[in-house]
Amino acid sequence: MERGPGFFIHCWHAIGLAFWWLIFKGFNRVQVFGAENIPKKGEAGVMILYNHISAIDPFLVGVTAMPFFSPVWWRAPAKEELFSFPVIRNILHSWGAFPVQRGKRDLQSIQKMVNLLAHSVVLIAPEGTRSTTGLLQKGKSGAGKIIYDARPRKVIPVRVRGVDQVLPKGSILPRIGKTTSITFGVPLDLTSYYGRAESVEVSRSIIGKVMEAIGDL
Repeated sequence: MERGPGFFIHCWHAIGLAFWWLIFKGFNRVQVFGAENIPKKGEAGVMILYNHISAIDPFLVGVTAMPFFSPVWWRAPAKEELFSFPVIRNILHSWGAFPVQRGKRDLQSIQKMVNLLAHSVVLIAPEGTRSTTGLLQKGKSGAGKIIYDARPRKVIPVRVRGVDQVLPKGSILPRIGKTTSITFGVPLDLTSYYGRAESVEVSRSIIGKVMEAIGDL
């Protein structure tokens, strides 16, 4: 089993969480719904799937759900282009991010996420790219395959709203005085899919169920 973050990484994470707490809760306002569905501190094998409307969506999830000094890693994929810059790459790695190829069936990254789910919390945006309209897009079958292969202890659907007003596409600096909301859904029971033979259709059905749950939040 992989060890959790060390002391210095914990301190670094605390600084980062404090910064994003200031952005979302100090300069803006956050409404949190379904807090009882947030993973407990130290809980592993959890997959959190959220809709993607802004580059800072995962930070809202982190601010509202990731505990300070978490004994387990919280992981998230990021587009591989960001890892081309050494400073950014090191920062992303320190936060548990790892590169994925967008627009491709990246089997290596899929397997990595399956492995990570044995001992971590993994955040992903199953749509694969930001929605420019705010409307929910179709989920990628690769996310369904991760769930099928990993059989997470919990699969939690999450719906974020208003984050695109804090940091609209093309903006560099966050805005202030905005209201965002995040809803954590009840963990999904996907066991009925695990008895089926592996196929693209099964992966699509799984992620379809997830996206339906996100859409209902």
